[in-house]
Order: sequence, then C-alpha cells, then structure tokens
Amino acid sequence: MLKKIAALAFCLAFLAPCAALAGQVKALKVTVLSTMLADRGLGEWGYSALVEVDGRKFLFDTGANPDVVLKNAKSLGIDLSEVEDVVISHNHDDHTGGLISLRRELMKKNPRAMSRAHVSANIFLPRLKTDGSDDNGLTPLRAEYERLGGRFILHEDAAQLEPGVWFTGPVPRKYPETNWSTDGLKLHTAAGDVADNVPEDAALAFSTPEGLVVLTGCGHAGIVNISEYAQKIAGPAPVFAVIGGLHLFAKSDDVVDWTGTRLRRLGVRYLLAGHCTGIEATLRLRAALGLTRKTAPVSSVGSSFTLGKGIQPGDIAA
Repeated sequence: MLKKIAALAFCLAFLAPCAALAGQVKALKVTVLSTMLADRGLGEWGYSALVEVDGRKFLFDTGANPDVVLKNAKSLGIDLSEVEDVVISHNHDDHTGGLISLRRELMKKNPRAMSRAHVSANIFLPRLKTDGSDDNGLTPLRAEYERLGGRFILHEDAAQLEPGVWFTGPVPRKYPETNWSTDGLKLHTAAGDVADNVPEDAALAFSTPEGLVVLTGCGHAGIVNISEYAQKIAGPAPVFAVIGGLHLFAKSDDVVDWTGTRLRRLGVRYLLAGHCTGIEATLRLRAALGLTRKTAPVSSVGSSFTLGKGIQPGDIAA
C-alpha cells in the first residue's frame, strides 16, 4: 500500500500518466475475423474480432455461420484455442452463431477455451414475434453452451475485465440514435410490450496512453452514446479509435453526417468500420472525420488495428 501511495504521489507531482495506477493497457491489437469483405477466408453478414491486450486474449462476438470464424482464423494462422473469454455484444444470431462450434472444437485442445462468455444481464430477455414466439438469437444456445462446460457471466453494469479493459454492459441512450432494425420484435415489460431496441447492446472500451479505443458489434445503442459512455466509465480521454459495426447502412446522409460530426468532436483519428456500418456510410464518415483511406478503410477479414501502429487494412480495402 505504501508503495502504491508513493507511486501515486510521484505521478501527481510530475503530472505524468501512470498506466499501472490509471488502468491503461500497454499493448493492444484487434483483428477482424468476421465481416462482409474478405481477402482470405470467408465473408458473411456477421461480426467477430480477436482482441489481444497485454498478453491476454478475448474473442469479441462469434460471427453468424457456425464455422466461419474457425475457418477464417485458420486461414490467418490464428490459434483461437488460447482464448478462454468470449464477449458477446448482443443477442442477434449474426454475432452468436459460432459460439457452440467454437467451444466444441477448441475445447479439444484446451478444455478452458471459450469457456466464459461475458454478456449484459438482460441479454436473455424474450424478443417476441407477432405469433408470440421468442426470436432471441442467444437463448437457444444457452443450454448447449452450459452443457459443454461454458459459463455465462452476466453484467448488470460496466465492468473492468482487465486493467484498462472495460465491458460497458447496457449503454445509456443519451442521444436518440435509433441504430437497430425495425423488424417488429417486442419486449415484454411491466408497462406492456414495447419495440425491441436491443437494450443489452454492449461494447468494449480500452484505456490507452493515446486515448480510448471502442470496439462495438453493431452499435445498436448508438456509437456516439457508446463512445461518451466509454469516457464516463474508462476515463475522460479522447476516443481516438472506433472499430466494428455501427449499423448505419440504412440511415440517411443527415444521420451519418451527424454521427461523423460528433465522433470528430470526440477525437476519432482511426476508424475501422465494417459489418452493418455500410460501405457508403463508412466513406461518408471518413469524409466527415477528415480521415483518409489509410486511417479509415472499410473493414475486411484480416484487417486489424494495433496500438502505436494504426490500421493494417486488407488488400481489398487498402
């Protein structure tokens, strides 16, 4: 304790950032394993990314088709059997489809592979179709995942998974970003049935010496809402990198431009958007942010972001 107090005093005295005390990550790489475009492997309507942070690995979402993430990792020379923690952003099947096959296959090499799944506590809420049946994409997988020895870790609120690595849990909707599909699904509440706005939608936020990095699956909570909430839980720093799906493919130019303006104010210098962002929306965001094809390419399978190096785009999006 005395050593920590002395270290804190040293940091305050010299007004220098202290990563160990502030909970900052020193090394971070995010590699896309599932999205629409692919140089190697398979493209699909889904999302998944491997996170390597300070010697620990997380899989963020699991893609749509059961074997795509497995095949793409193999084609990229990535061994996923070392990954023991999965983070699932929301219930939709284009983010949960590979969970069972990943656990079943990788546990052959490492019994702990994909054995812990971090989710928002409300992710298993029924999503009611007009006939009353449940269209939740994760609920049908729960029993089998648990039978295979997997465990869901339910987070009511934001949680720090590792120093500087934050799982947001459900994100407050400060701005009226309606970044979800109007597919008619309903949530049953005490006040009656309401439209499913994917209330469990969660992201990862990384605190780094350069600022915050945000990784999102679909951004159903709204990437501006997510980014500002990341600043609240991880620290008041610029959000200098945004990675993942932003669900803007069907939005108007005005909405995309508003999003770009807000992200620019937050300090975004790198954008690796894919999946449901949409190619046209990505290019429009690039312009609004004042970025280039090197700092805001369209995401593809194998593209990556590395702290201190920036974005390594795939050939197809370079």
